[in-house]
Amino acid sequence: MITIGESFELFLETLKHSNPNVLTLSDELIEYYLLEGFAIEAPAYLSKFTLDRLSNEGIIDKEILGESKRLQSVYFLIDQMKVWDSPSIKKSSEWKEVFSLSDKICELVHKKWTDEEIEYLKTL
Repeated sequence: MITIGESFELFLETLKHSNPNVLTLSDELIEYYLLEGFAIEAPAYLSKFTLDRLSNEGIIDKEILGESKRLQSVYFLIDQMKVWDSPSIKKSSEWKEVFSLSDKICELVHKKWTDEEIEYLKTL
């Protein structure tokens, strides 16, 4: 089993791969980050098991937990909607919601923890 610190680090990486900055990348990289990377990461690192584990250890609070569950739900819905490509992602209100939620969760994490504390938590 991976450590709690590794779970937290992978949770943060998942958020990084689904934030609005991804849209500044090339079409090929957008598709890689969202349709390959995030598609693999979201089920694992936004799973009930991972989120409950991070919550039980006090690493994420109720608000982060709730928004993360919401992000997971939104992603699973859009993943089943259609076959996506970079142009359709850029125009999609559903993907905009994913980006917005990812940004919000990152802000909440950084409100709860300093950068130094986040780096420490990754080592647990």
